Amino acid sequence: MKHFSIWKKIAACVLFINIVLSAFTPEIITPGRTADELTAVRMGIGPSLNIGPGGKIFNGGSLSLLADYDNRQMLSMVLQDKNGALVVIDGGWDIDADHLSDVIRSKGGHVSAWFITHPHSDHIGALVKILNNPDRKITIDNVYYSLADQSWYDKVESSRSQLVNDLRSALSTLPAESLHTVKKGDEIQIGSIKAKVLNNPYLLDVTSVNNSSMAYKFFLNNVSILVLGDMGPEAGKLLYEEAGAAELKSDIVQMSHHGQYGVSREVYAAIKPQIALWPCPLWLWNNDNGGGIGSGDWKTLETRQWMEELGVKVNYCIKDGDQTIY
Repeated sequence: MKHFSIWKKIAACVLFINIVLSAFTPEIITPGRTADELTAVRMGIGPSLNIGPGGKIFNGGSLSLLADYDNRQMLSMVLQDKNGALVVIDGGWDIDADHLSDVIRSKGGHVSAWFITHPHSDHIGALVKILNNPDRKITIDNVYYSLADQSWYDKVESSRSQLVNDLRSALSTLPAESLHTVKKGDEIQIGSIKAKVLNNPYLLDVTSVNNSSMAYKFFLNNVSILVLGDMGPEAGKLLYEEAGAAELKSDIVQMSHHGQYGVSREVYAAIKPQIALWPCPLWLWNNDNGGGIGSGDWKTLETRQWMEELGVKVNYCIKDGDQTIY
């Protein structure tokens, strides 16, 4: 926890005023404007995503950012192309497994590819629970991930290292040919969804397992979606130096580390997203430790200010429940 500075208080106050003012800003509907046109205006999507009346950016596919079960930060994403190929990213806590399973079954029950960013319980707990459930009624073709030696997890996060063993054990319930260790530069095609691996795990001494997150860039209907997991500023700096701005540029970004103390403003500026995905509950969105907006020591308000300054007009957040883009 860092001390609450006067600048942080000022930033929180400014953002709070903006939130209040925006809540009372009327939406002007011009004569003859259709509901689909109004939806596009509300979304604030720029011309590069080719949104028009009735337009849908994924051409029959979808991206879902799933809500948490118990007011916790977590990451659970589901992509599906127009032909039904299904991709899951992380999945959330073990208590999120039932909801995730329901969503997967509603989309056919067959996961073509499951991608793991890093082995923390708010990201892979649901997958471990699903794999260990013989009655899960879900099939999983492939799992993509990159884990360090177990000794590294024992060293840097001994209190959480058993979870990594649990993940390895759960993965072993799948056929060996379904398990894939990925590396920087790998490209994986899943139906009409393409995934590119942007880095090898950064094995650092600070916020170690978060910083070991794999960054994946997905393409669905030529729309790029950058998943950063829980990368902190240290891993973000290395990713920026290795990949460069051109590689990082994406239409949609998953906000790193739930939108607080993730990658730096410089990295988001390089990404230049039009849409931001926030896997954070309301208390984290508002940096609220129980004392009101701005009362906590998380950096979400600062990050929200960055994205506003960078021109991001569309923000999907799990505080509002499941978020699906078509």
